[in-house]
Amino acid sequence: MTSSVDHTPASNRLASEVEPGVFLLDHHFRGSPGVIASYLVADGDALTLIETGPASTGGTLLAGIRQAGFDPADIERVVVTHIHLDHAGGAGALLRELPRARLYVHPVGAPHMIDPAKLMASATRIYGDLMGPLWGEMIPIPAERLSVLEDHADLRTGARTLRAYDTPGHANHHLALHDPDTGSVFTGDVAGVRLDGTRHLRPPTPPPEFSPEKWQKSVATLRALEPRRLYLTHFGGYDDVAWHLDELLSRTWFWAGWVGGRLAAGEEADAASDALRAMEDVTLTRTGDPSLLRRYEEAGNYRMSVDGIARWWRKRGEQS
Repeated sequence: MTSSVDHTPASNRLASEVEPGVFLLDHHFRGSPGVIASYLVADGDALTLIETGPASTGGTLLAGIRQAGFDPADIERVVVTHIHLDHAGGAGALLRELPRARLYVHPVGAPHMIDPAKLMASATRIYGDLMGPLWGEMIPIPAERLSVLEDHADLRTGARTLRAYDTPGHANHHLALHDPDTGSVFTGDVAGVRLDGTRHLRPPTPPPEFSPEKWQKSVATLRALEPRRLYLTHFGGYDDVAWHLDELLSRTWFWAGWVGGRLAAGEEADAASDALRAMEDVTLTRTGDPSLLRRYEEAGNYRMSVDGIARWWRKRGEQS
């Protein structure tokens, strides 16, 4: 069964109510709809925002909140599933616009939100002069406006409860949020990348913490919740949960083995990245939407995926 959520990108649509009290906010990252989402959970006057996206799309996010019919200043809780720039890079700037809000984050990620210097330095080494246009500036979060969310911790938003689950594999500072009353799970990146309602699913495998073993356990955590719907940051809601999670595990282990085999045979990372892109593009081309090739790359580029897999294989070798 495919999702009943409308995944069709619309150039002028920033907000969509995807179920009662849940609004998908499209960041239109780099001008492209359907790549990065935030979710606004509303119950009466209680408002919780899940994901801030990067600082570069902060204005679009605020416009989306208003288009959904809410005043950003009324938001009291902001949760980030993990601290990668496409999920949390805009948190500091956003909190300056949300005077009542606190930021909730995984305990491993909390120190980096208070002092993002190491995170920004690492990203700058990767992106160089593109840092500003892609991600904007990551502003420190005042410690007094930050709370950690431990595994199985509950966050109340009106009459609704969001329960946090520690879900490593993509990153060691990753949380998924489950609403037990509706059966929805806000997955961050632990449920992979899937755009436009296609049946094409990609595991984002960047360094330094990609681990298919941990990811497999996190998928088991999601399965045990028996969710009705998965809400992906990249991108949208999906109801075919069993197929989705099966496909995610299959693709994660396939990518790890396929890339690892090429690297073990002496292929350079650039060549392995090009080969992975070519293989994936064949499938994406069959969808008939040429923009998907670019948008999947924007949601998680192939070279970083190869680098993450290569690092995992090196760590396995060192451990053995």
